Amino acid sequence: MAAAVAASLALALSGCGPAITTGAEGVDAGTCAPEDIFLVDSGRGLQNEYYVAVEAGAKAFAEEMGMLDQYQWISSDGDSSKQLSQIKAILAKHGHCTVLNIDANESSIVPALVHEVESYGAWLVTQWNKPDGSSPLTSSPHWVAHMSVNGVPQGYETAKALFEEMGGEGSVVVLQGILDNPPAKERFEGFQMALEEYPGIEMIENQTAGWDRTEAQNITETWITAHGDEIGGVWSAGDDMALGAREALLNAGIEAPVTGVDGLSQAQQLVAEGSGSLYVATTQSTGVLQGAYGLAIAYAAATGEVDPASLPPEQREFYLEDLPVVTRENVNTIRDAMDTTFLEFEDPWQYAGDPITD
Repeated sequence: MAAAVAASLALALSGCGPAITTGAEGVDAGTCAPEDIFLVDSGRGLQNEYYVAVEAGAKAFAEEMGMLDQYQWISSDGDSSKQLSQIKAILAKHGHCTVLNIDANESSIVPALVHEVESYGAWLVTQWNKPDGSSPLTSSPHWVAHMSVNGVPQGYETAKALFEEMGGEGSVVVLQGILDNPPAKERFEGFQMALEEYPGIEMIENQTAGWDRTEAQNITETWITAHGDEIGGVWSAGDDMALGAREALLNAGIEAPVTGVDGLSQAQQLVAEGSGSLYVATTQSTGVLQGAYGLAIAYAAATGEVDPASLPPEQREFYLEDLPVVTRENVNTIRDAMDTTFLEFEDPWQYAGDPITD
């Protein structure tokens, strides 16, 4: 099966140029044999269901290639220094045939990650976070690609669903993600766009909870102390934070609607339960896609099946296709966040949408 997938991937990408070379001394870049490759996926931690979905996708790719014993998940636990140290150690051990799919904890560490990867001649795909103005296109061929999801429509549509549930008027509180993370910025931008369309809605609090459920619950409890049932709704940039906020509301006996982003199974289940659950909307999970195809793209570069320097811009820095938000009207038609049965690896860009331009 692995040989068949590798052959079909090579055929699908046969229009690409020859394997790249690197300045790293003694490294045969882009010519790694499958048995020499070590696959790595890294994100904040598997206590968050989104990352469980990411790993499910990554493992699906590794299993398809017959490489499960050459795969490792690494949790940064929200610690950027720890994540960078982990990647350095793995590169030192596995060298230029290391294939990495990394959700950097903060955008600010991406240049250091790229530097380390390039110094070993290894192969990197990043997810979600990178500094404004940085790009695989203007950096190193060893930073093969950057993949994300456009947060603006997500923030906009979930905010509109919340405001409609509130009857178009009332006070809303906002939980943001890590503020230097592009998805946090984009989702809040979408929220602000929707807010302009609803003059009866007032934002009375706005704070980052760092994508963390417990922190979001604590912040919401503080807001409840200050505002009580004046809180008419909670917009959150992520489901994990929204679930923490919901718990605080339930404990206080406040029936205010909540929305999130990320498509966690618990969030989708609550949406399906209806208004009594307080959960109005979320988005569809992209974790499986990011885990599977992030590794697949970096793998294709490591084996020489693609030359990153010859790829078109829309294959090196791109959003995944936009998906409809999850509401009570469509929740029963949405694929489960952990489902990997639909994955096919002949074309790792099959779910790519618009190019990222910043």
